[in-house]
Amino acid sequence: MIRRLTFLHKSEQDRTHSLSVIISSNIYEDLINHRLDSRLDSTDKVILNDHLGGFNKDMNNLVLDYLESVGFDKPIDISYVVSSDMLDSYPTLDISHPSKISERCLGVLYNYSTHPCTEFKNFLCSFNGSDHVGRQLLSSIMDNFGLFDSRYSSKNFSYPESHIDGHFSNMDLTDDEIRLYRKFFINSSEFLDTVFTFGHVQYNHAQNIYNLEHKLTKSFIHIVSETLSTSYYPFITEKFVYSIVTRGLFVANGQPLWHEYLEDAYGFKLYDKIFDYSFDKIKNPIKRIIKMMEMLSKFSHLSIDDWNDLYLMEKDNIEYNYDHYFSKQYLKYLPQ
Repeated sequence: MIRRLTFLHKSEQDRTHSLSVIISSNIYEDLINHRLDSRLDSTDKVILNDHLGGFNKDMNNLVLDYLESVGFDKPIDISYVVSSDMLDSYPTLDISHPSKISERCLGVLYNYSTHPCTEFKNFLCSFNGSDHVGRQLLSSIMDNFGLFDSRYSSKNFSYPESHIDGHFSNMDLTDDEIRLYRKFFINSSEFLDTVFTFGHVQYNHAQNIYNLEHKLTKSFIHIVSETLSTSYYPFITEKFVYSIVTRGLFVANGQPLWHEYLEDAYGFKLYDKIFDYSFDKIKNPIKRIIKMMEMLSKFSHLSIDDWNDLYLMEKDNIEYNYDHYFSKQYLKYLPQ
């Protein structure tokens, strides 16, 4: 559990204003380049949608940096859970994360009520939509470990090997570390050039869950390919919910402390009877994903009977998470 983090709880009534500006990811650049200054001057509140481009290792974010630099002093609603760490980084900004923002994101599968029976035939599945850096890295290391099965995992993009080299050069690694860790991300040109897709339609979760439900219920573990996993502050999106509603085990390739935030900020239970979450605390994205894959890969050698037995060990937590989601209890952990 998170002990050092305090999550901000403000009443939603305290943040009701007559005029607000919604800033989505496609206009972050307009904001930073002063093209929205007149709108900021005339608004009572700013709503920042999506990931804001992520946070660097010093807990800085370009969008919030800009708002702080211009002395913006009106309320800001963001898609991130707000912790004391974020408030310490931006003490002059009035930042909050109302529960309605989380419900808009996580509540996309409320109407999905019946899933196929759990019947393991495959070890691992993962669904990689847009070509964020973290998804390129995850696809590459899964293939390198021999765990990318195109019948159960997707890669909706191709990319050259030079992209992986470029990512490593930006990951705060020594030359020796790059030389060592790069070996876990070596792939054939055929894999890099091939797109593996299941008809993914961005944001159409009501349809996507039916495209993926059999892959989820036939796989022992789902690696959630989170948005901007190379950022340094947890950003929890709807992707893990696919496993919750199909009663499956999952681990996320997310940001550092992603799993701790899921537990403390939303009240979901981790599957810590069988999974070692120590990787969750590793800040460096390359070191964290390698540690996660090392932890998971040992399960790949087990039999289907063994997977079923391990699944039963976590059945209480699986059912808890299922009920926690559909009852909307997770929203009560957040500011109302």
